[in-house]
Amino acid sequence: MIVVADTSPLNYLVLIDQAKLLHQLYGEVVLPRAVHTELTAKNTPEKVKAWLDEGHRWLQRTARR
Repeated sequence: MIVVADTSPLNYLVLIDQAKLLHQLYGEVVLPRAVHTELTAKNTPEKVKAWLDEGHRWLQRTARR
């Protein structure tokens, strides 16, 4: 099953070290460009930004235009 991530749930799952649950439950997660932009914004916690930089194979970012 493929799901599309929203900013708040992904943000908080990363902060409580439970983002892996998305992969365990759904396999592949699509990260829309707008969500990626929000998760890399200036006020986003560094922990979330670092997690995104790790590059998770199950987290698919939508193509940029």
